[in-house]
Amino acid sequence: MYKLSFVKDYFWKIVVLSVLVLSCTKDEDINPSGSGLPDIGKDAESIPEWIYEEMSFYYFWNDGISKDEPSGDEDPESYFYNLLDNNDIFSFISDDAEAIKEEMTGTILAMGFSSSYGLFSNSNNLFAVVEYVYRDSPAEKAGLKRGDIILKINGERLTNDNYLKLSSNEGFSLGFGEYNGNGIIDANREINIATGQIELDPVIYSEVMTVDNQKTGYLVFVDFIAGENDKWLKSLGNAIGEMKEEGITQFIMDLRYNPGGEVKVAEYLASAIAPVSVVNSRDVLVRYTYNENLTDHFTGVQGVDSPNLLSRFAPNINNLNLDNVIFLTTHSTASASELVINGLEPYMDVTIVGEPTFGKFYGAFLLFDENDPPKHNWAIAPITLKYANADGVTDFANGLTPDIFLEDDMLHAKDFGDDSDPMLATAIAYLKGEIIDNSSGRIATTRKYEPIYNLKRISRKNVFFIQE
Repeated sequence: MYKLSFVKDYFWKIVVLSVLVLSCTKDEDINPSGSGLPDIGKDAESIPEWIYEEMSFYYFWNDGISKDEPSGDEDPESYFYNLLDNNDIFSFISDDAEAIKEEMTGTILAMGFSSSYGLFSNSNNLFAVVEYVYRDSPAEKAGLKRGDIILKINGERLTNDNYLKLSSNEGFSLGFGEYNGNGIIDANREINIATGQIELDPVIYSEVMTVDNQKTGYLVFVDFIAGENDKWLKSLGNAIGEMKEEGITQFIMDLRYNPGGEVKVAEYLASAIAPVSVVNSRDVLVRYTYNENLTDHFTGVQGVDSPNLLSRFAPNINNLNLDNVIFLTTHSTASASELVINGLEPYMDVTIVGEPTFGKFYGAFLLFDENDPPKHNWAIAPITLKYANADGVTDFANGLTPDIFLEDDMLHAKDFGDDSDPMLATAIAYLKGEIIDNSSGRIATTRKYEPIYNLKRISRKNVFFIQE
């Protein structure tokens, strides 16, 4: 058997779901050029010139951009990436702005599942493990389940060379494997799946359980997306509201597979969790830092208390008034997920169970041509800001450190809510007082593979946008 390695690859997730970008977009009413910011590139005569003008004004590291304007015949994608700071792995460009704006609604043509992608060491062969399946999706109707191991598409073994091409079709057959304790073998099982119009409700699972005679909420949340007319924000509110009606006094928030999203959703979630005194006093959740152009603009137009310079807790009808909360995390927990965790730290007892988070404390604007009709269909999402919590904590490049280290072993994945799920079981044990923080040292490894994270490929699912 080959030794296993595991890769978190967001291209796999994006292709399978037919999603081109982002769980982290913003709708038109919070687009920067729609709220008083100058439409810098409106009169640009070429796409590279438009990119140059937008980046020169908005980009967080704009002082590093050459003062020489492009000639106009450069390849837009190559030109954009050549402008980026050497440490910027998050900014991205797309030639389909309309697709991005459509996908911001959370209703798309997709199969409806998310997978982590891995490989066999000393081999070019790949596999994928299903993290979760959206309700009422083609994937769920076909019988796909969390923990399913995918070895083949249309009868072909997945390899590092063919997986993107194979998984880009609108329908295919999936061939499965099974883990036998030493490696993955062919399970001789297949299902067929086709894309369909689906609702990407990010509330994957919610439950109220009893832990030591205390009602405890458990919520699996996979995307900080508000949706059209705040449809998915309301879904989140309904799930938390039901827990409030049940009278929960403890809360386990599962953000293992949540790479980020819209800040207004993060603000809502934080305001639902925090002590009511913090919420009612509208304390600072996070503060934002920009380049000189944007700092001067927001300060001059909106003042030092501009909502673009800081996010505050806000009164929330579904506030749980908690003193403590547990977050389940992996290296895929990023961006707006980290903002919520980091933002709550100064105000309550926050316990992290799992793996260190991704380590993204930056945000971006989505910029596209605002002409009517538009001159082109390109969009860019350059990093425009960084954030810090009320205590000034930022620059956590290695991620937020768990209080209790525990690896997420997808080869032994359990259904959400199953108390034999090691992550959930550990959180419950902590609430019972059966386990203490072990932040000073890792627990022994239990899985048979080492995670390998492709940072370049996480960028398109990891940009959050501020509300103006």
